[in-house]
Amino acid sequence: MEITRICSGDLADPTVDVLLTEIVDFDRAINHDLGLSPDFDPLPGSVRGKLVRTDAFTAHELWLGRIDGHLVAKAGAYLSLRDNTDVADVYAGVLPAWRRRGLGTEILAAMEGQLRTDGRTRLNGWCEIPAAGAADDLRRPRVAAAAGTGVLPAEHGSVAFAGHRGYGLQQIERCSAAHIRGAERREATDAAEGWESPACEGDAGGADDGYIIRTWTGPTPNEHIEALALLHQKMSTDVPGAADLYDEETWDADRVRALESDREFAHGRTHTALALLGGEGVGFTEVVSYAERPHVAFQGATLVRREHRGNGLGARLKIANHAALRRDSPVERVYTWNAAENSWMLAINDRAGFNAVGWVGLWKKILD
Repeated sequence: MEITRICSGDLADPTVDVLLTEIVDFDRAINHDLGLSPDFDPLPGSVRGKLVRTDAFTAHELWLGRIDGHLVAKAGAYLSLRDNTDVADVYAGVLPAWRRRGLGTEILAAMEGQLRTDGRTRLNGWCEIPAAGAADDLRRPRVAAAAGTGVLPAEHGSVAFAGHRGYGLQQIERCSAAHIRGAERREATDAAEGWESPACEGDAGGADDGYIIRTWTGPTPNEHIEALALLHQKMSTDVPGAADLYDEETWDADRVRALESDREFAHGRTHTALALLGGEGVGFTEVVSYAERPHVAFQGATLVRREHRGNGLGARLKIANHAALRRDSPVERVYTWNAAENSWMLAINDRAGFNAVGWVGLWKKILD
């Protein structure tokens, strides 16, 4: 197998156009084999962004494996350039018809070797399993997460592959979906219990406790950019398990704008809800939707600062954002991911109308 390494920004436009079609077809075949919903099929704009976009904060690299000119295997790495410079978030896949020939091991080894040379020795990977695939016969072997909550079926192809290649299962996340167009009745129940929805566009009060929730779509207003940067920075270590995978990230207004720019390049719209107390940002949630699939959105970060937890603020943020989505977008369903041990956030998601649709295994490997 011939393996080629490509760094984002390396290719000229005509080459990108050809490669874009190949990668979209490859990723779609992998998703369908896993049994994932078409909602998770690759978005051409997002794939193009990974191939051509560069900035001062993150980079994306690909390893493409070909046999007789045909793309049969692919691996990739997301890299932080300002912090966590010894970390790489990695993934690898082989087309179903070409598996069990050692191609996955070959392309993974090629990527790991070059990442090690570049000083990236802490590798974090993931595998996705639909809910039905994780609910097989409970008498079959299971792999437990080091975080202490949740197991995955040991015989599942992705689980077995990661384990055999020296990756340890660090954590399990629940993937959940909320159909927000049918959530009015749930929100009415929540509001009756003190979980308030927005009273007017872009601004919502809480249960007379001083918290104000601001919502917007698109770039962050300048008056909130520093608050959002600080919350993103805390997000990198404050959520369960994050400190086991990453050091604290460094965020400022420029990094927030760079993230927004990447999403806009991929035809994405960011929908944000920010909680304020006395003018200070104390929590936020964000959802991203894309023009190429406007009825589907994906949860970005959600965080309530530690000293403000226990007030129902996480649920109020998500409910406010869903109300704004119904008002200002065609989004019908939102997907989110949360650590299995994060019972508090899972309860918040249940309250906000989310139901489990799958599980994600987060894997960790330290290179020698």
